[in-house]
Amino acid sequence: MKIAFAAFLFIHALAHGVGFLTVSGLVKDPDQPSEPTFLLTGFESGHWVFKVMSVIWLIGLVGFVVAGIGVVNETDWALTAIVAATILSTILSLIWVKSAPFGLVANLIVIAVILVPWAADRMIPPLEV
Repeated sequence: MKIAFAAFLFIHALAHGVGFLTVSGLVKDPDQPSEPTFLLTGFESGHWVFKVMSVIWLIGLVGFVVAGIGVVNETDWALTAIVAATILSTILSLIWVKSAPFGLVANLIVIAVILVPWAADRMIPPLEV
């Protein structure tokens, strides 16, 4: 099961790559506007805020890759990486909710896996306090 969960995290990382490409303006998709629908709505598409936000999408990508590697290797920091990446991803998905509604669904799945004890015990290493 941990391989399946790690694969899910890696796929989620790829979705953050798409977010990076569209928000940075490197790829334009007329069917999927890259304008935010919440919080950052007053800026033009070439504004520096979008450059910063595209880097944050890239950080989300790296976060989910690192989290997936942590799950596969059963590291002590895997849970921390998953939580951090999921929080960042949820914020980004809320800002771009029209373009990234499935990001919210993916984040809910990650949260469910973490919160359901039997699933968490089988997919990520226990958090030692």
